[in-house]
Amino acid sequence: MKSIVRVTKVEITNLKNVKNGEFHTNSTFNTLEKADVIGFYGQNGSGKTAAVEAFNLLKTLLSANYNAPLPKLTSNLLYFNEKTIRLLFQFIIENQFGEFYVNYSVSLTAGKGRYQIVEEQVVYRENKENEPFKVLISKTVKGLTIGANESHEMNESARVSVIVANRMATSNSTSFVFREELKEVYEEHLEETEIEIMKSLSDDLNRDLHIIDTIQYGLLVANLVMPFSVHLERKRGHIPYEMADTMVLPLDLFKTIDQVVSQTNIVLQTIIPGLLIKIRQINKQKLSDGSEGVRFEFLSKQGEIELPLRSESEGTLKIISILSTLIAVYNNPNACVVIDELDAGIFEYLLGEILEVLNENAQGQLFFTSHNLRILEVLPIRNLWFTTLNEEDRYQQLKGVERLSNARDIYLRAVQLGGQDEEVYAETNLYDIKTAFRKAGIIHDKY
Repeated sequence: MKSIVRVTKVEITNLKNVKNGEFHTNSTFNTLEKADVIGFYGQNGSGKTAAVEAFNLLKTLLSANYNAPLPKLTSNLLYFNEKTIRLLFQFIIENQFGEFYVNYSVSLTAGKGRYQIVEEQVVYRENKENEPFKVLISKTVKGLTIGANESHEMNESARVSVIVANRMATSNSTSFVFREELKEVYEEHLEETEIEIMKSLSDDLNRDLHIIDTIQYGLLVANLVMPFSVHLERKRGHIPYEMADTMVLPLDLFKTIDQVVSQTNIVLQTIIPGLLIKIRQINKQKLSDGSEGVRFEFLSKQGEIELPLRSESEGTLKIISILSTLIAVYNNPNACVVIDELDAGIFEYLLGEILEVLNENAQGQLFFTSHNLRILEVLPIRNLWFTTLNEEDRYQQLKGVERLSNARDIYLRAVQLGGQDEEVYAETNLYDIKTAFRKAGIIHDKY
């Protein structure tokens, strides 16, 4: 039986401009293979991207085995004048041993050049009435605990492994609980059920969690790199395609790209009628390590016309770059895809159609931020979270929305008139805007 991991709740403290905020999803043990599409809306600078950044940090922490370090301090993740970022992710997991509620919490602070972990903990309980949570693994300022055993109570071999894992985590700015060095300690001190829960997080969730942020879209807009997001049966990740020229890839990566193109074309021609991607293989050549590589370029094909793919619009390139992950959300209940500014460059009606199809028929989870209000007309209100002006309570769902209400109209009314528990828009004044534009136009050059 394959493990399924679903996010059910996220709590954020002191991350970017979110002092406190939390949101939940619609996943339950009864809906593990049904779509869970969650959208974030709100004014610029009100906390939408902080939700994406929380998932970015989760991905980095889960990738400790690959020595993926936490971000540099220059990324400015810490809320102004605060010392600690705190994140809590709540999951439900179904695997061969049953159904479990699992919480992963982590506290980060500024280290030497990068963020460092202060505390980290995984707790779980079975899906049974009145079942208490148990500590699976914990790192606090008081010490390190695995199962019921503190590190100083373990035998010498296990104690050394724990100390090494902790030192490696500190020096490399990675998670402690997901370090490979702890594998044998887990086998010795955890039950089989608990070992499987850790695998569900470190392997299954990590493998199927995709984060597509605005940095990737920025490279695409600049016509520099199109990051192909890859989600195939045996391959996950991103392959950057250099837009300005032909590209050389190792043979195995070229074969992966070829698979992604074949997969993408099936859906692409239904979204943008008549458009297909074609790979033009130029030649084979030796790479610097002596292995075989392939030089190629992407073409867009409509009818008999073939052009370099870079000649397509930003919106078309955006769709192509993320389509493999959206296909995964449609078909894989364990897929969890997070996209910042999903609507950027995409025609609003088409965007609504895609999200409506995913919400009604997909199996995985999709989190996205957007400014396009068309989506409010196609997604149920329970799928939508709106950022507020209250830094202590950044995410809320609209109240007063009946089943047949138009969420777009209610949101616009909240922007203009209020009426929600928290304000969702900092009021602007047309007269002030016009006056400011006029004043700005008469400022003379002083130099």
